[in-house]
Amino acid sequence: MIRQLLVVFLGLGAANTLLVSVVRAPHFALATLVAWSLALLETVVAGYLYHWAEQRITILTKKVEGIRHEEAPAHVLLSPHDPFYQLALQINYLQTQQRKARRQMAGQNQEFATLLDYLPIGVMVIDRYRKVELANPAMEQFLQHRISPRRHPFTQDIRQFELASLINSALSDRETQHRTLKLPGVVNERTVDARAIYTATSQDYFQVLVLLYDVTEVYAVEQMQMDFVSNASHELKTPVTAISGFAKTLLAGAKDDPEKSVEFLKIIDQQSERLVELINDVLTISHIESGNAVEVTEVPVGQMIASQVALLTPLAAVNAVTLINQVPTDLMAVTDQRKFDQVLKNVLSNAIKYNRPQGSVTLSTRILGHSWALTIADTGIGIAPQDQLRVFERFYRADVSHSNQLVSGSGLGLAIVRELVESLNGKIDLQSTPDVGTKVTLTFPLAEKE
Repeated sequence: MIRQLLVVFLGLGAANTLLVSVVRAPHFALATLVAWSLALLETVVAGYLYHWAEQRITILTKKVEGIRHEEAPAHVLLSPHDPFYQLALQINYLQTQQRKARRQMAGQNQEFATLLDYLPIGVMVIDRYRKVELANPAMEQFLQHRISPRRHPFTQDIRQFELASLINSALSDRETQHRTLKLPGVVNERTVDARAIYTATSQDYFQVLVLLYDVTEVYAVEQMQMDFVSNASHELKTPVTAISGFAKTLLAGAKDDPEKSVEFLKIIDQQSERLVELINDVLTISHIESGNAVEVTEVPVGQMIASQVALLTPLAAVNAVTLINQVPTDLMAVTDQRKFDQVLKNVLSNAIKYNRPQGSVTLSTRILGHSWALTIADTGIGIAPQDQLRVFERFYRADVSHSNQLVSGSGLGLAIVRELVESLNGKIDLQSTPDVGTKVTLTFPLAEKE
């Protein structure tokens, strides 16, 4: 179409030129009329061509504006012979690529938002104006404060002095800051590894990324390891020192005194037994940590309990403690016989050792659906409330027994019991009242879990 109009337009121009060249011809008036007619027709064709091109340009311009405003205008469809065909084709292709990029970006943003929501690390982004641009749910948990999604000064959320000081230093010095600090918790304060990371895309634009990582358990484990080494050294040193001291005393001449010799040898024997007990307990802890397999079979636990009571009756008699066994001898359960026997021995021994003269220890059982419970209750010295949560820690000794030295021991008995019970898919519960007694309840499944 456009080519045909251009041919007509050029033809009219040529004809008009020819007429002008013959204006001196005899029929001048007629020629002038024809020339003006051709000129008028040329103007009409030129106007039509201009209007047609302007219409195409307007359509393409609106298309580009729609793309720029992230709208979704329909594709411009032109004939392959149209002079604007290639331009329209490239604009349509640009829109298609923009849609793909927008969908890809939306997917990435959704993945990023999901990652932030479930990330256990607290994340907060603070701009150069000291306002919060972004924060995830973990940061709200750390700060125990609902963070507004709107931009606002970070001091509305960060109220802990050390953390606020860390962020201010990063913003003012324009350097990454790192510190381990304490944050108040719902129950207990938490130890967090705090980083204020300075990031800059240009000299005038920068942000500070605040990351909080809970290291409370890490620090607790490190403290337990330090306590373990310290307490183990102390517990090993005491019997070794006694054995060495009394042996040297005997060698220095006390062996010539029969009474002293017997007395010192008894002490050496007692301390040797204490040392062997400690070493055996440490080895037991080590074996449990190494992940020894549980050999589960159907076990006559009623008979095992009766046997253990019979074995510990002499120890109970020495301490003037009465053992009362109310467990049916025909009770059967699925468990690891060796581990269960060790649990029973440790708990029952503690109940006897930490009892009072003329006291008693009562053993009873009950069935609870698909599980069964063994309760060992004594009438002993009891455990203070502040010590009840810690008696299962390694080498921990309650203040009463430790300070007054009422009972000797490694401090590993209940720690071993807890780990053995957990390895048997069981639970342990301790209830105690000072000067009244302690009740330990061990709950195990009746059958092996699939």
